[in-house]
Amino acid sequence: MAVSATSVYLSDSALGRVFLFDREGRFQRTLVSELAQPTGLAFDAAQNELYVAETRAHRVAVFDSTGRLLRHVGERGRDVRQFNFPTYLYVDHARGLYVVDSLNHRVQRFDADGRFVVAFGRHGQASGDFASPKGIALDGDGHIYVVDALFDLVQVFDGEGQLLTAFGERGTAAGQMWLPAGIYIDASNQVFVADSYNQRIQVYQYLGRGR
Repeated sequence: MAVSATSVYLSDSALGRVFLFDREGRFQRTLVSELAQPTGLAFDAAQNELYVAETRAHRVAVFDSTGRLLRHVGERGRDVRQFNFPTYLYVDHARGLYVVDSLNHRVQRFDADGRFVVAFGRHGQASGDFASPKGIALDGDGHIYVVDALFDLVQVFDGEGQLLTAFGERGTAAGQMWLPAGIYIDASNQVFVADSYNQRIQVYQYLGRGR
């Protein structure tokens, strides 16, 4: 899902479509169809552009507000600007694009002009590695939060991809997770994590630098 000032966008990976709703949840129309397994969405408010992860096509498609295709980012591979089943997306306030490159077990970051900035993560069991990276979000200080479903935690990185900290572990108690997936951070730096198999949303508070 992605949200703009006036609209809500939902992807349907099975139907290959993106649907448009108003902010009250009323269906408006099918915005885009015939996509190759659309999953993650992100909205660039400055340019009024919608980013769609076409997972099966190993690329990100970019559309204007009418659903007209503007460009593609990426192709299948392991080099920079290449993806292997990308899923979750995020666009920051500077129009930087973050792509969870799931089966390359990394995150790739691009600037507002689409230039590659940095990639971080690899397949492994060590801190900073990924097993099954999912949702991604940024807090007010620009820290990058990445959910890992198989590690049952959220890892937090700086803007260059250096690991800062992590929180969560497998379990059912408060603060524990079981196959978490999505994440959202609001304007007050509350962190909402979709704790999928525990069938709940857990809320954390980032207190800021030096707190």
